[in-house]
Amino acid sequence: MPLRQIDVPSLGRSLSNLMSAPSSSEADIHEASLDEYHRLGGNAIHLHGEGGETHSRRATGDWLRRYGFRDEFFICTQICHDDWDDATRQSIDRFSSEAVHQDISMDLQLLGTDYLDLVYLDDRPALRFEAVIDALGQEIASGRIRALGLRNWTADRIRDAHSYALKVVGQGIAALVTTELSLFVSAWPLWPEYVPFDSTIKEVVNELGLAVFAHTGDYTLGQCVFKDADALASMRPEWVERWQLPANADLAQRIQEIGAVHGLTSRAVQMAWLLDQEFPVLAIVGLPTLLTDIGVECQRGSQLKLTNSDMLSLNNYRI
Repeated sequence: MPLRQIDVPSLGRSLSNLMSAPSSSEADIHEASLDEYHRLGGNAIHLHGEGGETHSRRATGDWLRRYGFRDEFFICTQICHDDWDDATRQSIDRFSSEAVHQDISMDLQLLGTDYLDLVYLDDRPALRFEAVIDALGQEIASGRIRALGLRNWTADRIRDAHSYALKVVGQGIAALVTTELSLFVSAWPLWPEYVPFDSTIKEVVNELGLAVFAHTGDYTLGQCVFKDADALASMRPEWVERWQLPANADLAQRIQEIGAVHGLTSRAVQMAWLLDQEFPVLAIVGLPTLLTDIGVECQRGSQLKLTNSDMLSLNNYRI
């Protein structure tokens, strides 16, 4: 079955509820994965900014131009990610207007496109954000980007940035990107500086009408609770330990019960829950994953609409 399309009011368009995330680390199956994603009806691509992701951008742009798909697809990129200074063994802060312009120019060049549908960046809470928003406003005015997104900003900073962007740019924040939206409850976030998707974030998402782009690998869903997670989910001990809460054991049993009723795996039930929030959610799935059995589970979960009773019983474990 084709992927479900959902309306995203903050972006003024419909998008597939699974957003693909190409990776330069698996370049050999990049094109086959894009072909499969398009066959399924996917039309949203996430390109992150960590680890020198140049091949994923260049190969994605080549593929889009070859088939004339650019206008059909929504392209989201991460900008202003920290660099690393090997000499001093320290990160280089790039939360600046200069980095905004540099990264957007580089993304446009690598993708071979005239515009990006949305760019997002992490916060630096100790720094003022006005110059960064001003730079993003200049990029919108020039037509090089069309919408703004944030990742790892607190609720108050999101409100402040949204208000400022409305005033100086003429449009506010459209989307929040997160690794922290999951059915299982974690004891701490993926990385210490990441902002949990708690009630304050949920409140601001609903208040401002934001879309949420949620990473949905086994390492962000807590699939290790079921002992069948992929290798990445157990790459770091703290990534496993953060899900080891007593309530999650009871929740796991309920997930399996619901899965048995619908003929779905636990992974698919988690995906169904994630995509059935009161705000628009796109699940970011690794592009190569689409060619695996896990990808099939994600697709099946993305098609399922859980009953109100199912959702209520699952959410009761999160209180």
